[in-house]
Amino acid sequence: MNNSRQSGFGGESLSQAKIVSCALILLTFFCVAGAAAERDGRWAILISGASGDPDLRKLYLQELTDLHSVLRNSLRFPEDQIIVLSEDPAKSPGIMRHQSTREGLQAVCRELATRVRKEDLVFVFIEGHGTSDGKVYKLNLVGSPDPAAEQLASALYSIPAQHFIVVNATSCSGGSLPALSRKGGIVITSTKSGMERNKTQFGRLFVDSFKDNAADSDKNGRISIIEAFSYASRAVEEYYKREGNLQTEHPVLEDNGDAKAQAQPGPENGEGLLARVTFLDAGIPAGTMANLTPGQQKLAEEVRDLETQIDALKYAKSEMPEAEYEKKLEALLLRLAKINAQLPK
Repeated sequence: MNNSRQSGFGGESLSQAKIVSCALILLTFFCVAGAAAERDGRWAILISGASGDPDLRKLYLQELTDLHSVLRNSLRFPEDQIIVLSEDPAKSPGIMRHQSTREGLQAVCRELATRVRKEDLVFVFIEGHGTSDGKVYKLNLVGSPDPAAEQLASALYSIPAQHFIVVNATSCSGGSLPALSRKGGIVITSTKSGMERNKTQFGRLFVDSFKDNAADSDKNGRISIIEAFSYASRAVEEYYKREGNLQTEHPVLEDNGDAKAQAQPGPENGEGLLARVTFLDAGIPAGTMANLTPGQQKLAEEVRDLETQIDALKYAKSEMPEAEYEKKLEALLLRLAKINAQLPK
């Protein structure tokens, strides 16, 4: 027997242990998401910092207004669970009640720390200017002093949710990755490092990805975080080509807690598994579920579970012989095909 592939758990193979580990992470996520769905444990913090320019201020105001509309109307976030901090809340008092000062952000985080539960999901979107000297990233907020990445992370993660999605669309945002990275979280930045200092386009294009299901590449009626990221990343590249300018921002994603973000997350680099199965909506599209019988609804949930297992298997491929991988994949795909055959087209 080849002992090199044995673990301390009843002789389980390392590859099997890797799959189990991936599956447990995703199962934990779905369990807490399901528990949160009973009371809707989805929260959003939208931030636009100091713009330094009237035109940019209008641009950021529109961006946050659009995102608020998407969250409220398309994704059905509860109104009182979307918190917006802007440079001048008076410009849109209906949705913006907090100024984006350091003290304002800290106050919002303290309040949410008393309302958010461990099983909840917190989505954070940051737009505006960031700075970096190559070592320390700072977010430009109204007033001073500007919080460094570690201080930003400390404020956000004082909220007790296990699951965070943080989209930092500011210039130099790649410099915030080491501080924002954590297990069970997804971090997206508009730049790959703190040295990409020009104004970014990624934020508005990320918001656009949710409009009219633009980023729904698999046509399942839902947009995963990786679909939104991929859509916006492609749109960034197309923008610079169209303008005839050198691309000065390179968006990256990190979701396994190692702070090593990737522009093209996938099984080969270990990034993107959580982002593939994470959504901002509350579950399977309501219109879809309404057309299914109770038995079909159960099958639809099983389809989602099998798709998650397939994703986890792909990320564990490098840990097992090719034949073992093919055998496991075939079994999952056959089961998936049988269930899909029982569902209406």
